[in-house]
Amino acid sequence: MADELRAEIVSQGDRVLDRVVEFEIRSRRDIVYAGDQDAALESNVFARENLVGARHFGTPKETLEYALSLAPQGGMALEFGVASGNTLRAIAGARGGREVYGFDSFDGLPEAWLNGMPAGAFARDDLPDVPGAELVVGLFADSLPGFLEQHPGHVDFLHVDGDLYSSAKTVLDQCGPRLRAGSIVHFDEFFNFPGWKRHEYRAWTEYVERTGVEFDYVAYTYNDNQVTVKITKP
Repeated sequence: MADELRAEIVSQGDRVLDRVVEFEIRSRRDIVYAGDQDAALESNVFARENLVGARHFGTPKETLEYALSLAPQGGMALEFGVASGNTLRAIAGARGGREVYGFDSFDGLPEAWLNGMPAGAFARDDLPDVPGAELVVGLFADSLPGFLEQHPGHVDFLHVDGDLYSSAKTVLDQCGPRLRAGSIVHFDEFFNFPGWKRHEYRAWTEYVERTGVEFDYVAYTYNDNQVTVKITKP
C-alpha cells in the first residue's frame, strides 16, 4: 500500500511538472497564445471605452438570445454565415419562422482569415436542415442584390457571421439602408481574437463613419467575440 501511494505521488508530481513546463514554454514562445493575450488586452481597452453599460454574457448563446429579444417584429431576420445552422435555428425559433433567411455559399471562406484558417475553411458538402428559415446559397455579393430586389421590407435582425472584412462590408453596404430605429446588428466575430480590428470591427466602423448611423452597443460576450448593436437613428 505504501509503495502504491508513493508511486501515485511521484506520478502526480511528474504531471504537475509537465504542466508547469508546458505553461512556461507557452508563456514565452507560443505565438498563438501571445496573439490571444494581445487581442484580449486590446479588446479590454475597447470595452472600457465603448461597452460600459452594455449587458455582458458568458456564452455566445446567451448573447445571441438577448440580442434576439431586443429586435423589433414585422421585418426580416437575416443571417450571413450559416455553417452548421445552429445559430440560424435559434433565430428561426425566436422569430417564429417568419421572414428568416440564411446566406452562405457553403464552400467555406472565400479567402484566408486567421492563422490556420485558409480559404475554404468551414466548407460543407451538405446543406443544414433549418426549419423555419430559407437558405440563400451563394457568395453574399452575388446573392444579396437579387434577394433585396425581391424582398423590399425592413431588416429587424442582422446577424453578421462571415468573419471577413470583405464579407461584413458587403452585408453592411447592402443591408444597411434596410435597417430602422430599433433594428439589431449582431456581430459574431467583432473583437477578442488576433487581427480583430481588420475584419467585422473595421467594416462596422467604416460604415458608421460613411453613413452617420447612430447606435448603441447593447451587449457582448466577455470571453468570446460577439458584440450586439442597436440602431437608434439609421
